[in-house]
Amino acid sequence: MRQDRVVTSAASLVLPGTLLLRGPMPGTLSIGLLAPLSGVMGISGPSILNCALLAAEHVAERAGVFPELVVIDAGRGPVEAARVVSQLIGAGLVQGLVGAHTSDVRATVSQVVADRVPYVFTPPHERELERSGTIFIGSGPRLQLQRPLEWIVARHRVRRWALIGNDYIWPRQVHRTASQVLPGLGQVVVMDRLVPLGSVDTGRLLDEARKNRADAILISLVGRDGITFHRATAEVGADQRFIRLCTTLDENSLMAAGGDSTGTLYSAMPSFMRQSDEQHQSFLELYLDRFGMSAPLPASYAQGCYDGVVLLTELWRSGLLESMTAALAVRRLTSMTSAVGRASARSSAGSKLALAVGHDLLVI
Repeated sequence: MRQDRVVTSAASLVLPGTLLLRGPMPGTLSIGLLAPLSGVMGISGPSILNCALLAAEHVAERAGVFPELVVIDAGRGPVEAARVVSQLIGAGLVQGLVGAHTSDVRATVSQVVADRVPYVFTPPHERELERSGTIFIGSGPRLQLQRPLEWIVARHRVRRWALIGNDYIWPRQVHRTASQVLPGLGQVVVMDRLVPLGSVDTGRLLDEARKNRADAILISLVGRDGITFHRATAEVGADQRFIRLCTTLDENSLMAAGGDSTGTLYSAMPSFMRQSDEQHQSFLELYLDRFGMSAPLPASYAQGCYDGVVLLTELWRSGLLESMTAALAVRRLTSMTSAVGRASARSSAGSKLALAVGHDLLVI
């Protein structure tokens, strides 16, 4: 594999301010890409950008469409992200949006978007009524949790669970779902805590888990908050005290946390780098051939964004958006287009469960 080859891309990245000054380009499909370039999920930003660009190049090469990715920093928060989106849509400068970010940003942006352009949200998501312009391709919390929790309960002698997450839409729904699923498995929830983004006091949370005699912790702390928690847990030697199941831990976050070899840290996510199915391996080969071995790892959030860009492009090419809502158009396309079908299949497949082994997440 050559690491020095020069790639001429048929797709491009552009900033919102540049597009507002320049105006639309004839023959170009402009896609607003909401990616976390800062904030708690900033560690995922570089790989998300890479995967979105890879998808755009794939589309340009095979379909003759020339996508332009308008990069919006979703890490700056819901209000700022929604303000930029409103400007772009109001000026008619983007034909759709793809987002891989936290759900608090998604909720605010979806209100601004309404049904003016399709908005593809790619990470796992909370269950709520879809707006006519919003398309969810991630799994809901019950699909993400049910089988991993069943496996861990059967494998480990645990019964008492602490729930720890960030205080926004997705972790709240994860906690509600876990509180419904765990009793059916003979488990007890002894602690339920949600903390503000960027405000994780690991020592206090672990002390409370100990006082409540928790055996296991379900963790829905995103990005930097999760990294902080896992690092501090290892520093005080609590990494072997609790079985830990994470709903937001990918390979980039595990590496930033310093890895884990205790045999007690698990992750439930839509995909992992080490899964061996042919489709995933083909995707990895494309990514590594394009960006090289030193590029950020194309973990679950990033791969979902690849699917989102391809799906949005297929929608735009189909012409269905002229006569129906985006959500209905996706259902119509699912049986017709393999790219849309793959994204839908991933959405309904729920999560895979992986065990942290050093800096790897090995699929169980």
